[in-house]
Amino acid sequence: MKKVLLTATVAALISGVGVAGSAFAENRADRAALTANQIVAESDARTAHVKADLRLTPDQEKNWPGFESAVHDIDKARADRLVAFQAEHEKRKDGGDVIQYLNDHAKFLGERSANVKKLADAAQPLYASLDDQQKKKFANELIGLSREREIDE
Repeated sequence: MKKVLLTATVAALISGVGVAGSAFAENRADRAALTANQIVAESDARTAHVKADLRLTPDQEKNWPGFESAVHDIDKARADRLVAFQAEHEKRKDGGDVIQYLNDHAKFLGERSANVKKLADAAQPLYASLDDQQKKKFANELIGLSREREIDE
């Protein structure tokens, strides 16, 4: 059961949970002006909030750096992808090549899949060290963070 919860949480973190179109568009519009570094800085701040909320013990703290590093790396790649997507989108306002779009989307999904695996592997030691209350908080925080990562597509 714990493994299922962790897998579902990690999948939600990376893939996001569906939202209404207007909220999605509003989120994307807010992000349009941000640089990749600004997006990563916001993500790092949210990750720090998760850590503070968990109130890790010294033994649990040892498992944090791997998780934090994985989240940072994934967020950096996501931010770079978003900035590149926005630049490419501006160049292709005429509709663009549908085949290229499909190839780009397939590449994106492959990268996303690899990121889910990377995050699951990094989160496992931390998750295993948490008590039941911390696990609930961790899952809730990750799901909350996932809602903010829906701008990937």
